[in-house]
Amino acid sequence: MAPRAGRRGAGTQRGGPGKPRGGGITKQRGTPRVDKDGDVAMDVPVNAPTGPSGGRGRGRGRGRDGSSQPSTRLAQNIQSYLGSDGSKPQFNKTTLKIFGLKNSKAASNADGGVRSLLEFLERKASREKTITLGKGTLVGDCVWVKASKADAPNLIRLSGYTFAGAELTIEETQEPIPSTDGKAPRAATSETKQKLTAVLAARYNAEQKLLDLSSLGTDETLKSLGTFESQALAEKSFKALVHLAGSEYKDPEERRVAIQAVSLARNDIRDVEEVYALAKSLRHLRRLDLSGNNLENLAKLSKWRDEFRYLEELHLAGNPVANQPNYAAEMVNWFPCLQILDGQQVRTPEQAAEALKAMSPSPVPQFPSNVRDGDNGVAGIFLRTFFPLFDNDRSALAAQFYDEDSWFSLAIIASSGRDLPWQKYQKFSRNVQKLGSRNPASLQRLFTGGNLIADLWKSLPNTQHPSVDQPEQWLIDCHTFPHLADPNSLGTAVGLIINVNGQFEEADPADGLRGIRTFSRTFILGPSKIGAPHPYRVISDELTLHKWTPQPVQAVQPIQPVQPVQPVQPNALPSDALKAQLIMELSKRTGMNAQYSEMCLTGAANWNFDMALRSFEEQRANLPPAAFISPAA
Repeated sequence: MAPRAGRRGAGTQRGGPGKPRGGGITKQRGTPRVDKDGDVAMDVPVNAPTGPSGGRGRGRGRGRDGSSQPSTRLAQNIQSYLGSDGSKPQFNKTTLKIFGLKNSKAASNADGGVRSLLEFLERKASREKTITLGKGTLVGDCVWVKASKADAPNLIRLSGYTFAGAELTIEETQEPIPSTDGKAPRAATSETKQKLTAVLAARYNAEQKLLDLSSLGTDETLKSLGTFESQALAEKSFKALVHLAGSEYKDPEERRVAIQAVSLARNDIRDVEEVYALAKSLRHLRRLDLSGNNLENLAKLSKWRDEFRYLEELHLAGNPVANQPNYAAEMVNWFPCLQILDGQQVRTPEQAAEALKAMSPSPVPQFPSNVRDGDNGVAGIFLRTFFPLFDNDRSALAAQFYDEDSWFSLAIIASSGRDLPWQKYQKFSRNVQKLGSRNPASLQRLFTGGNLIADLWKSLPNTQHPSVDQPEQWLIDCHTFPHLADPNSLGTAVGLIINVNGQFEEADPADGLRGIRTFSRTFILGPSKIGAPHPYRVISDELTLHKWTPQPVQAVQPIQPVQPVQPVQPNALPSDALKAQLIMELSKRTGMNAQYSEMCLTGAANWNFDMALRSFEEQRANLPPAAFISPAA
């Protein structure tokens, strides 16, 4: 966010690729670029109504105008308030004080033992998730360090632990980290904070629950602070305002109730990246006014795609983007609760409720999987949609998630010495180890483009996968995949890599056979091009097929669409006594505990002991340590 402060010689260089803002699929800044004009001019006259509901907000008191200060002074004040390193705001950080290092054996290290201490704390605290600490500051007998508020409880629990022969004491503090050069923290920091708070008080309308941040360039207090001297300082000041607005409330629920509308009208915003902090601090906004800015196209709005899930009213009139033909349809697609767009109804409350429900399914069961896809649940939505469509409508699946740049490959790992029905997969297999020496063309079996992939899928046998909500049938790992090329030429993006291991039932009507095949499938998901059916797409899809367990059945009649294939049931289930005996025997043979032995028997094996034993051998490497009987102490 920057003011139109006249032409600048070389412009303001923006930062390079940033870190992911969270789980799921998100955009990142691209390579450094130069802002030629100043992205956000906040000196526009304020003679038009402001806010989604119109009218100036009635303030609760106005701050006095301070004397003009140099922009460097404000930059230092804001830097001190937002983060000790000046690189990024640290709204989600807290400060910890750690005592005891001076009495440890590590105190003789070149750095006083600080790095060794922090590595010790990271290692001990990283049980549920990896915890990383920044550079610590040693002052006297105390080490000061910034930590995530979410990680702080796990670190404070280590108070009383012994490190290098010394007992540690760890506590949270609101004190600023002291400077190592002996200087006291700048007193002007408090004054700057008070003036920013006064600006917010004057711009908050309690009746409308509106935070009016329109035409910030006309605000005398902000001008007196030198807020608009540079692009970077203007953006940092906006982040400070948003943070202060949220910090006035004791908990997120109180903040959600108090601030339901925000106006950013007439600030000459050219990219919502400049005001992205709003999406993280005020996620539950119901009304947002961006009218009278300079947002040229959907790409300048795309960083807010899938944010503001509860937004009901949006104003973008006066921006060039509002003249694009697909603008309204895209806004409805991006914001599931949106009902009013530029004063026109685009969705009923009932339709909004259904759209929100569709975008917020229950998460994928975690046991024994490890799915980390952030707050948006992208992996869960994708997997719950993908496998039912692969079983029943592969053409529709390809149209939804695959574009002209998506690619698919298939590899088969056939067991030797058995007459297995691999013929329909053989000519498409890219298994270099098995086929490469005899058929170098297999290296080229990489299918690119949604249409070609859909045609290939039609020639493969029918399948029926179990429900994703049956955790004992799946092993799913999902993690973020950074530094993907953004298809909309917006720099780089963060995607997801999803690895799925499981089994499916296969039916071949022509051969009158059906059976169970195990598989592994790896997807890389990334942001879609603007106008795609989903906000994310399949970049790559690698399918590897393993063992086939044939089961002779009556000839299967071809039915369109394919109906789910029912598993072959035994003549009678074993008695409870026999079940207990089978569990005990499987536990004895495999070393698994009773819980996992029963899961193995009650899955696809359906109490078939031999099949359960084969399933264990196939999945042994993927089982967690908790699956096995602990050795006696």
